[in-house]
Amino acid sequence: GYPADLYLEGSDQHRGWFQLSLLPALGVTGVSPFRSVLTHGFMVDAEGRKMSKSTGNAIQVEDVLKQHGADVCRWWVSSLNYSNDIKVDWEFFQIAGEEYRKIRNTIRFLLGNLQDFDPSSDRYVLTEKDRYTVDAWAMGQLASLVASVGESYEKYQFKRVAEATFNFCNDAMSAVYLTAVKDRLYCDEKTGVRRRRTQSVIYDIASALIRIIAPIMVHTAEEAWLALKGLDMESNESVHLQYLPEKIVWEEAAEWADVMELRREVMKAFEDARERIDGLKNPLDAGVIARVPAEKMARIQPFSEELADLCSMSRFQLEEGMELSIEIQDLRNEPRCERSWKRDGTVRVRSDGSLLSDRDARVLGV
Repeated sequence: GYPADLYLEGSDQHRGWFQLSLLPALGVTGVSPFRSVLTHGFMVDAEGRKMSKSTGNAIQVEDVLKQHGADVCRWWVSSLNYSNDIKVDWEFFQIAGEEYRKIRNTIRFLLGNLQDFDPSSDRYVLTEKDRYTVDAWAMGQLASLVASVGESYEKYQFKRVAEATFNFCNDAMSAVYLTAVKDRLYCDEKTGVRRRRTQSVIYDIASALIRIIAPIMVHTAEEAWLALKGLDMESNESVHLQYLPEKIVWEEAAEWADVMELRREVMKAFEDARERIDGLKNPLDAGVIARVPAEKMARIQPFSEELADLCSMSRFQLEEGMELSIEIQDLRNEPRCERSWKRDGTVRVRSDGSLLSDRDARVLGV
């Protein structure tokens, strides 16, 4: 239609095509030939010199695609502040490849834990009573990502999309959520409420994340989407026919700020204990007694059932104290569950001769 929604060109066209289109159109019709203009800089080498074959500093697109693949190259492009000239060096593609693999591995973990989950029959719908669970926190993080990405795509701010997506996978997912829910995914009852709740959240995260990366990691997103939907590569359904995820109406509990602050202190205390206590390496060999002031105790107490998994430890004891203090307990002298590796105080010999916690014995029926 006329006028065009967008004119897209290099910065050299500010006095070229843009002007050549604009001035005659205004003179003849009185209307601009475009609604918006988007310009980008040029590629230069690591020292800021113009790339050319004659100087021998040019990097050929074919060589980059052959070594790193199209999706890594597209991810690198998305991470750039394209309004300026762009420095290009092989090292930059190495970094882009590492970021790409973090996102790809996050999606692989999500998909790998949905093999026995059917969203049409197994879905658990989060309610107000779930607001103090780590699953509710993850949904809050996803809601923030979806809102941020949607706005950034509309404004062609692809760098913001890349940064928000990477931080979500690296920080919220890998460092916190996926580590916290591994135990329930692997060891809870297959159809247990807690496991199904986590799988439902993981499904929603995977569905949204795949659609978010689809405009950038086109091949990875397509493969992941078909895997999520249980379709083969010959299917006509494509992620590129889907819309970006709609705004998620879910707000995480405000008290999570206090919980995450406590988690950081516990993780720091455990690292100190690892250096101080000989042989203490695995956090499941440890327990924690956290004493918190009364004003924060009331805010953190509702999350008490999630704190052990959130810190990847076997036990978490919450007590009221005058000031914040963290005590790390060495539990290696206590029996360890042969199934979950936890030392939660309930591990004992079962009817089949195995050492199991109460939870794991119940799941196995021994």
